[in-house]
Amino acid sequence: MSKTSEPSGFKLLLSGDRYFLVTRALSLLLALSFALIYSIQLGVERRGLLTFIMSTNLVFSILLISGLSLHIRNISRVDFEIEKLGSYLSLLSFFSLITPLFNLITLRAWESIYQTNIPNNLVLVSMIYCFFSTLSFGFHDALLLIKSIKIAAFLDISTVALQILGYAVLVYTGETSYFVAVLIALSVSYLVMTFSIFILLLYTFNPPLKFSLATSVRLIKEGRATYIISITSGIIERIDKVFLGLQTSAGELGRYSTNQSVLALSKFLPDTISKLSLVRNRNYLRIKSYSTRLLALLLFGAVLALWLSYQMIGIALGTEWTLPILVFLCLALVELLRGLYNVITTNALGHNQEQKLKRVSYYQLFIAIIVQPIFISFFGVAGALICNLILLSLGILLLRKYISE
Repeated sequence: MSKTSEPSGFKLLLSGDRYFLVTRALSLLLALSFALIYSIQLGVERRGLLTFIMSTNLVFSILLISGLSLHIRNISRVDFEIEKLGSYLSLLSFFSLITPLFNLITLRAWESIYQTNIPNNLVLVSMIYCFFSTLSFGFHDALLLIKSIKIAAFLDISTVALQILGYAVLVYTGETSYFVAVLIALSVSYLVMTFSIFILLLYTFNPPLKFSLATSVRLIKEGRATYIISITSGIIERIDKVFLGLQTSAGELGRYSTNQSVLALSKFLPDTISKLSLVRNRNYLRIKSYSTRLLALLLFGAVLALWLSYQMIGIALGTEWTLPILVFLCLALVELLRGLYNVITTNALGHNQEQKLKRVSYYQLFIAIIVQPIFISFFGVAGALICNLILLSLGILLLRKYISE
């Protein structure tokens, strides 16, 4: 009797996790629609300031909790001590109180550079946003411990829907500005998501909700092995927007981030594969053979999607939001490479290649933090894209072994 072969690669991905794929796609489309709507209403300059607040907060969140959150994601592959979860949640709450203070410092730097005054109510709302954003960032990683991809997908789409609903209510009542409405809507959605995940973790694991210094220290020490890997992955994805905000102009940053939001669709499949790889502990890139027809179809689809995206920005937002076509194409290539690199990194971690990832991370951090500001000062947005292409290509080249293993 012939033995039925098990699906592998993308066949396995499509056979077992259609719900997650569909829900993730809907979440991404909703988030993109939301971003385009508030971008139009904010204008290029205000959109740049909003991007600066979001990006700097994410960078600080990554520096403070990314090592711990990546460690939590990794131990979700195996059994773990419940006490560690309680300590992780305690540390996460503490670090979430620190990011708003860092955000305040960066906003004062923004005021100094652009010789402007940011209203106090906007500063207060941005600090509240930073607290809940950091908290939800860490709680979302802890959700992987439950190993239910359907719950994660449902929370993602519910969070985006709540953001849109909250923003619409605030704008319709006319009680706040567009800028404040966006930050309040995001904050409320993150609060609801964090509370929901907290209840799920309590129900599933019932962890001790008390701070243990010994367990916390042990958790931090265990997370040190992946700390540099985690901060590199997060920083190289967001530090370009921080440097652009400080070195170019708010309008330039607004255009860049809006085009990047549209192109985030190109990262849908790689990001989805990365999350599924963590939960299922599988490599979905393992493909035994390549179909020429399939590759040609994918290439045609990618080119068509890029053309439609560029046209959509010009039609929906106006010419002031468009980037030069060559810059747009480079940005699209960066987003594609970023998605592929994230999947390869996940696969390498699954093979316990922390030391090799560390060495790659050092090269990438040097380019992202030292070389990139110099390139931006000479070439502007093009300088940021050149550095991103170099550091992502370098990472993929050095870790190419883990594309199919």
